[in-house]
Order: sequence, then structure tokens, then C-alpha cells
Amino acid sequence: MTNPMRTLDLETEFKRLEDLIVNSETFFLAGHLNPDGDTIGSMLAIASVLKRLGKKVRLFSQDPVPENLRFLPHAKSIRSRLPSSKARFDAAILLECSNPARGGNLEPVLKRCGKVVNIDHHKTSEFYGDINIVEPHSSSTAEIVYRLFHNMTVNVTRREATCLYTGMVTDTGRFHFPATSPRTLEIASRLLETGFKFSRVNDLLYATKACEGLKILGRALESLELKAGGKLAVLTLKASDFKHFGARSEHCENVINYGLMPPGVKAAVMFREEDGRISVTFRSRGHIDVSVVAKAFGGGGHRNASGCRMKGGLPAAREKVLSVLTRLLA
Repeated sequence: MTNPMRTLDLETEFKRLEDLIVNSETFFLAGHLNPDGDTIGSMLAIASVLKRLGKKVRLFSQDPVPENLRFLPHAKSIRSRLPSSKARFDAAILLECSNPARGGNLEPVLKRCGKVVNIDHHKTSEFYGDINIVEPHSSSTAEIVYRLFHNMTVNVTRREATCLYTGMVTDTGRFHFPATSPRTLEIASRLLETGFKFSRVNDLLYATKACEGLKILGRALESLELKAGGKLAVLTLKASDFKHFGARSEHCENVINYGLMPPGVKAAVMFREEDGRISVTFRSRGHIDVSVVAKAFGGGGHRNASGCRMKGGLPAAREKVLSVLTRLLA
């Protein structure tokens, strides 16, 4: 049963954000590093509504929009360069950033923003904003954004529905993950009523993959190891693999999910070498909470889907993470 006080607090925060939107003119929007469909889709949907309300919006992502998401309306409006030091904003809205550092080097900009809004559905969120709309029971940030629009009595356009549906369908694994709720499917149904071409979106997201992505998937599957008595699947991608295939980090989107396919596997982890750091992605089934492992190494996320970035080399990162995961699965 939902905690009444938590619901009241959340609705209060929604109302505060509505008031902020009404009374503000300039907005800075940003999402997390290595952005996914939920981050990009939510950002573009909010930006579209703000612009329709006559607001000025600057969209930022330190890492570029992944190739498979560039079909989204106005994706080109998301820049990878921070605004000039003279730019001032009435409000910053950070999407899916459990802390500001998850969005990259945002501090110089946030200091020039009147208010900071944190919209997130990860239970590891640090509630750093002046306004915090954090709902771990929501399937996605896009679901939360839809609720904001509903509260504001905003009629969602086809293009905005495309963006929100993309966020929801990617973060739920095509409505497969446990966070999918009756409310999630009801919202998806309402989005479909706008008439956007959802089958085309699904085709672009799940039936279209760059050749580099297919090759890096093959290399990751070649590296697959089973540990902890077959309960843990380990995938590894080295920097040399990406160089060999001319692939980028975006090309290994969803590769981690293959680690959960072998019978008996309860958790999967993928190590990816990138620019002197190791990106670690976790997935799990049922009650296995991999977010505690991610948080132990400075990351965060959900119980069944989390991640972190670690400094140092691949062997050291593997040893540290696998030690914790093995104890978790014991």
C-alpha cells in the first residue's frame, strides 16, 4: 500500500513544479551520461511542452544522442556543449540523474539557475533539487513526465507521445520488467490514442541495429562467463574490441540483457573499458538487488537494473565487483 505521506509529498512537489513552470521563462534541461531512451524521450517531451507554453529552453547531454534515438522529433536540438558562462536560467530540470554528477560537469551551469528540479525514478536518487519529483515505483521517468502533463491539463501531441512512449518502452524492456504496472499500460494506451506510429518506433528501436552493434554483441557473447555456481553471468568488452569493429559505447545498448538468458542465472554484469574508466552495468531477476552493488561503487539505479563507473584498470574493477556480487548471490 502506498504511504499516504509520500503520496502527499509527491503531489506537493508536482504542484510546486507546475507553479515554477508558469512563473519561469528560461529553462536548462539535462539528462545522465550515456543517455538512453527514457532520458532523451523525457527531455524532448518536456522541451516541446515548454516551448508550446512560450518558454525558452536549452537542452544538454554531455554524451551525444545515441544513433538509434536520433529519429525522435527535434533530437538535433540537444547539444553536447554547455551554455556560455553568461547564460542564466530561471530553472534547471535534471532527468534521471540520481545526483548532479550523473549529468556530467553541470555545476557551473546549476549555479546560474534560479531553481534546480530533480525528476527521477531511481530509488538511489539523493533528493538534491529545490524540487524533487522522485517516484521509484514508476516504470520510467517518461511515466512521471506524463503525470506532470496530465496534472497541467496539457494535451500531448503525436510527437510528444512518440518521445514519451520511447522512454517507457525502452525502460520497461518492452513492458517486460517488474516495474511495469497497470498505470504504465494505461498511460501507454493514452499515448497510442494520439495516433503516433508506434509500430515504426518499435521497429526502429528493436528491429534495427547497426552492423557495429551486431559485431560488438557477438564479441560480448564470446566473452560470456558463468560464475557463482551458474548464478552470475559476466560479459566483458575491451577498448580494443570497440576499436576493432569501429564501434561506440552506444552500440552495446541492451547487450547486458543477454547475460540473463542462460537458465539458472540470477544476475548479470558487463564490464566495458572506456577512456581510462570502466563502465559497469548490472541486471538481475526477482529479489536480487544489484543497486546496492552499484551504489557501493558510486553508481545507482533500480533493484534489477543499475550501473556505475570506476576508475582504474579492467582487472582491478572486475575483481572488486565480482567479489561483492559473489557474496550477494551466496
